[in-house]
Parts: sequence; C-alpha cells; structure tokens
Amino acid sequence: MTSTRLSLPIFLCVVFWTHPAAATTHPLSIRLVPQDPTLSGAKASQQFVVLGTYADGMERDVTSESRFSVSNPRLAEVAKTGNKGKIIALADGETVLTAELGDQVAKTKVRIERSQEDRPFRFARDLERILTRRGCNSTDCHGSVIGRGGLKLSFDALDAKEDYRWIVQGGVYSVLTVEPKGPKPPRIDLKQPDKSLLLLKPTMSVVHVGGQLFSPESSDYVTILNWVRNGAPYGEEPASEQVRVERLEVSPREVLLDPGGKQQVLVTAQLSDGRREDVTEQVRYVAKNREVAEVGEDGVVRAVKPGETSVLIHLAGQPPIGIWVGVVAKPTASYPAITGRNLIDDHVLAKLRKLGILPSEPSDDGEFLRRVCLDVVGTLPPPDRVREFLASKDPEKRDKLIEILINSPEYVDYWTFRFGDFLRVNSYAQGDAKSAQLYWEWLRDSIAQNKPYDQIARERIAAQGYDGPSRHYFGRGGEMLFAKDMMAEQVRVFLGQRLDCAQCHNHPFDAWTQCQYWGMAGFYGRLTRLWQINGGYTAIIDAPVD
Repeated sequence: MTSTRLSLPIFLCVVFWTHPAAATTHPLSIRLVPQDPTLSGAKASQQFVVLGTYADGMERDVTSESRFSVSNPRLAEVAKTGNKGKIIALADGETVLTAELGDQVAKTKVRIERSQEDRPFRFARDLERILTRRGCNSTDCHGSVIGRGGLKLSFDALDAKEDYRWIVQGGVYSVLTVEPKGPKPPRIDLKQPDKSLLLLKPTMSVVHVGGQLFSPESSDYVTILNWVRNGAPYGEEPASEQVRVERLEVSPREVLLDPGGKQQVLVTAQLSDGRREDVTEQVRYVAKNREVAEVGEDGVVRAVKPGETSVLIHLAGQPPIGIWVGVVAKPTASYPAITGRNLIDDHVLAKLRKLGILPSEPSDDGEFLRRVCLDVVGTLPPPDRVREFLASKDPEKRDKLIEILINSPEYVDYWTFRFGDFLRVNSYAQGDAKSAQLYWEWLRDSIAQNKPYDQIARERIAAQGYDGPSRHYFGRGGEMLFAKDMMAEQVRVFLGQRLDCAQCHNHPFDAWTQCQYWGMAGFYGRLTRLWQINGGYTAIIDAPVD
C-alpha cells in the first residue's frame, strides 16, 4: 500500500523502431498500414505508412523511401505534395495501392464510397479543427482562462457553441456577471469577409502576437473565407443525423527511435456511424520534451537525443491523447535474460530492455534490509536485528522479513500515517481534534484489518452517522461543507485532480467545463445533517449549496 501514485507504463502495443543504419541495408519484407481502408466522402484521403522488417527482427518506417501507385488512377491518386504515401479519393469503387522498396512489394485494397457527396458544413468540426490544429485554442493562446487579444476560446474546442458566440457576436471576458464590461467586437465581417480579423490576424495582415499561421493561398484561409461569405452559419445537423467522433486511435502508441530516426504517426477518428476517418493532418501535435524528440505538423516524429518523452495529439472537441516516444543511444543486440519476481518487475524490465538500459545489480543484504524497512514500516531496524539478518544463511530470509514487517504494529502505524495524509485527516480539516480522532481511529482500524482500498473509498464516500469516515464532510466549527467543496475534495483524493478552477470558468488545463463542475457538485447537494434533540433526530438540514 502507498499513498502516492506510481505510474508504471504498461506497454502492450507494437513498437516501431527506426534506425539510421536502415538506409544502408534492405528490409526482408515490407507491409502497408492501414490495411483495407474505406475512404468516404468528397476529397477523402488516407495517409499510409510502409514498415520494413529487417534481419534483426525490428520494423522501421520506410515510407519516405518507398514508391506508391494505384491500380486505377480514375478512382484515386497519390498526393503530389505533402506527406508521401497519402492517397486522395476521386470516384467510387475499389482500387489497389502498391508500395515498392527495392525488390520488396506491399499491397492493400482501398474502397471508395460517396466520393461525390460533400459533407454538410459544421462549425464545430470544420472551423474548430483549423483553430485547434493551428494552436489558437491552446492554453498559452486564446484557450487560456481570460483568452488573449480580446478573443476567448475553449480549450481544444470543447465548447463549440461558446466559441461560435465569441467569434460571430464578440465577447468580453468577465467573472460572476452577465453584464458586458465593454464593447464586444466580433472576429468576422459579414459585409467585407476578407477584412475579418479571423483572417487578417493569422495571415499577419495586421499585427498578431501569435505570428503567421497560414497564408492567403492556404486551404485554411479559403475555408474560413467561404464560411464568412456564406453568412457564417453554425451548421448544426439534426440530432438524428449527427455523426460524432467517438474516440481517437493512434498508431503506433509507442515509438522507439535512434538519434536521427523518424516515424510517421497515423491518427484515425472512429465515428458514431461506424466509419473511420483519417485525421492525421487535422490534429495538432505537441512534443513535451523537444530536446528528446520533435514532431511536425505532418505527424512525423523525429529523434533528437537519447531519452523519453510523450507527444500529445489534439483534435477539436476531443480530450488530448498521448503516445510514448523513446530515443535509444546504443541499442543492445544481446540483452541478458533477466527474470522478474513479480508483475511490476516484468513491466520495469520490459521498458529497460526497450531502451537498451541494463538494470542495476541486485542489492546486497544490508541495502535490502535498510530499503525494505524504510519502505514498509518507515523506520530503520535495531542493531541486533541487522546482525541477525546479515548472519542468516536462509535463502528465503528476504521473503520472510517482508511477511514479518507487514504483520507488525509498526506497519499499521506507518501506513495509518501515510493514508491519514492521503485522506487529509487532521484537526484543521475536520474542524476539531475530536472529529479528527474519530476519523483517524476508523482509518487505523481499516489498515489493521487489511481492508481493500476500494472498500475504504466506498466507506468514506458513502459515510453516514457520526462515525469516523463521515467526519471529512465537516469543516471548522462542525458545519457541513458546501456541496462544491465536498465534490472537489473527493476529486482531489480519489481522482488526483484539482477542479477548483472550474468553479468560475472552464478549466484552463483540462477537459472540464464550469457546467460540469456544478453538475457534479449537485450530487452532494442533498446530503443532510440530523440534529439530536431530546433523544430523537430532528431538524433535517440540507448540505449548503452556494
């Protein structure tokens, strides 16, 4: 048991390895990803990746070195600009895409449907994807708490209707009031569409702190201009016809590179009607540590130096998802066979093997004794116990020591202290020493009984009466906490997140809106306190909601 979270990466996906030396050798075989896709709608496209399998058993991205062709050029064409391996639909039917690298060949069927059907315009999809991909609604730009330059957008377009209002009608950032504090300049000009700030700013026709984001010749510019010329509609479809993104899929979820290596990432949106849409070029990629790896707008991850990082992928209206990227300095061709003792060991060793890092030598008896005592009971062993353990020749003495420590009173004391900190047991939070003592005794008894963690959580959340776990619902002076404070407390403890920011505005760094915050707080609005008067319980008082 522990009061802190240990995030151990569990790698269950295929790892694609890119090595500079691959350029001087030839793959044994190649394959195309994805296989047998369906392109739906006018100008639908699909990005493909060619993976080569080499003699060392590793797969490497060889897309840029491959040649592409389609069996029926009337149905689809290979894109002449942008990412290599991208095809664009022209007419309905089925064709075959072929990739060639040297004497190696890979093929896949490509089905095309509805190629003459333009999908209806939707602000939440077509405009918001541009703003998200260009970073306009990121937290360091217009997606911050107060926005920037007079424009406030929701983070990653999580509130499209509010964004539409700010752009079309204008807005002024304010807190705890509905009255405007000044003029609300819109960002579009219906009379002179090409004079809209939504176009002038990102093209740097007027001063823009964010710099130039696209040119007047770009497809993004044309899309926004045509939208304004058509009256800037929201374009929401009837509920029965709406097709929404249910989830994003990224391939690969793990990328392992050598310095100088690269890997194309594919991002696919799974739609509610069962179709799949390639959105590789419609998302924003952010490398968290650009000293380890960089990623371009095209979704190609490039190694910089050894280390590990993550790449976050943002699509309008969706919470960001991430992939893991590792850059290895010196791959170990003959990694030693090391067997772990438990599930955690297996995952740690698997990661070290991928990164080519040899694990440390096993600790000696003295190191083990010191570490396990500090970790399990929070104190060092007495000298006589140290001498006894070091002198023992029992091959199972380490396992036996762990059992002794777990069943010791010191174990209960130490983990009551740790969980007391985790569950915020103290006289300040509970309002008085008596309440804190009741709470502490319940927790200590739970640790002594070896209660499962989920049972402790349920008992705390669903506490009734005047027993220990109910004390966290009361603050200083013995008064019940406000519903918003109860909710925020549970989220802090059990979800490890602070949502307090969303009381007054949408959360600036997470996918939480102000409405969601108060909606969750509503779950705690019906909690009651019963006052005991003359032997009976009367005076039912609802938990205060502010």
